[in-house]
Amino acid sequence: MSTRMSAAVKPVVLPSKWQHTANRFSYGVSESLAADVRAKGSGDNWLKWQFNWTKVSDTRAQGVIAWYPRLKDSPSAAWSRVKSQERSAWDYGFDFACYSMARKILGRRQVHEVMVDFWSNLLYIPMGEDRSFPWRYSYDAMIRLRALSSYRSLLRGTIVHPAMSGWLNNSSNTKSGINENLGRELLELYTVGRPSGYDEDDVKNSARLLTGFSVRVFEDFAASYSTKDHYRGRVRILGFTHANSSSDGRAAVNAYLDYLARHPSTARRIARRLCVRFVSDTPSSSLVSAVAKTYLKSDTDIRATLWTIARHPEFIAAQRKKVRTPVEDVVNSARVLGMGPTGSSNEESFAEKVIWMCNNMGQNPYTWPRPDGFPETSSTWTSPARVLRSWDMHYNLAGNWWGSKEVTLPAKEDQLPTMWPCTLGQLVDHQSRMLVGRTASLPLRAAVAAALNLPETHVVTSAAKVTDWGWVVIRGAVLNTPEGMLR
Repeated sequence: MSTRMSAAVKPVVLPSKWQHTANRFSYGVSESLAADVRAKGSGDNWLKWQFNWTKVSDTRAQGVIAWYPRLKDSPSAAWSRVKSQERSAWDYGFDFACYSMARKILGRRQVHEVMVDFWSNLLYIPMGEDRSFPWRYSYDAMIRLRALSSYRSLLRGTIVHPAMSGWLNNSSNTKSGINENLGRELLELYTVGRPSGYDEDDVKNSARLLTGFSVRVFEDFAASYSTKDHYRGRVRILGFTHANSSSDGRAAVNAYLDYLARHPSTARRIARRLCVRFVSDTPSSSLVSAVAKTYLKSDTDIRATLWTIARHPEFIAAQRKKVRTPVEDVVNSARVLGMGPTGSSNEESFAEKVIWMCNNMGQNPYTWPRPDGFPETSSTWTSPARVLRSWDMHYNLAGNWWGSKEVTLPAKEDQLPTMWPCTLGQLVDHQSRMLVGRTASLPLRAAVAAALNLPETHVVTSAAKVTDWGWVVIRGAVLNTPEGMLR
């Protein structure tokens, strides 16, 4: 594995603005990602290149599905395996979580991967949930296809998907027995929100319009559209009206979803959530308004909306002010350390162990119990317990102390300077440049020296003289700095 460094002891770091853009729109600025940014000439150019995600080669990430062939089971086959106790809904969910984490770590289409996660967390369906599990991989594939298109398209695809119908009980929503669950969450969580002023009549009409989408939950999970179950009759929801006179209400549903996607209240909700994810827990009203304006002007175009965020002065000024969630922390650490899953044949595989690392820090992927998704705010993830567990995780990863198998472990000498001798302080600086993209602070150098009971000026004559313990201490300490946990 080649290293991101000069010919001496000072790896090249990206300009701070480039590093900031790459940090916020990726899961970790690995040496290969930094090389992509430099090749494109700026962080903005890299971002625009990443927007055109289908043109970015991503062979390793795309190959991950081969490790989890059961995720491609038809719904009826998945249900059959569960009934025969060959597998469980949890098994399917755990495979999906491992698949998703592996793609985050390996993916070269990092902006796309980040947006898949963002939309999956907004339009949330947990892993292994009994009513939706046979369709969960299909739901993810649909989000992946539309994650950088438009919110209007994404809303059309997610709300009527069989996984969503199962999860939020729309599969039992018929003209003879209205179930308000999905109709309510569509308004409250996915689009306009409570401040828009919708009332109970709006919720009921929202649910009525969504009748007809059938999933045979706990039978064979087959999905279809049932015209005989669709409610017919004029509906009014906020400012939307429709005759809804056809037994096939799908055209009316599409018109309704388009209306909601284009609603100013939706624009502001989506804009604010994006700003919280990519800028600050407390984005200014002027920033949110600018992003919402682009969202509406572009007809809900996701790339145009993200571009407004990336070019705004408030984004540029927000460097190192967002805390990585536990999932982001594990993925970032793996990426910058050069660790990547290579398979997932048993519980010792790296692809499985990263799930439990996340769990230890309080964020098991896709296990949030409510339909609103994990919080995007940094303040949620800054408890003393979480920080201590992150520090422990950094050392564990740096030394592979969990004994993970099926993982790439770059040779130590491939990640060290090419010119010797150098001092301990220079080694710390070298790793700081590689792992967090900036020079080592004086307190960091001093802390590592104290931990190893050596002076900063201690001279190391070759890569062979860097002990395994010293190597773990240096790299773990770098990741434990505030810069290592911020993005």
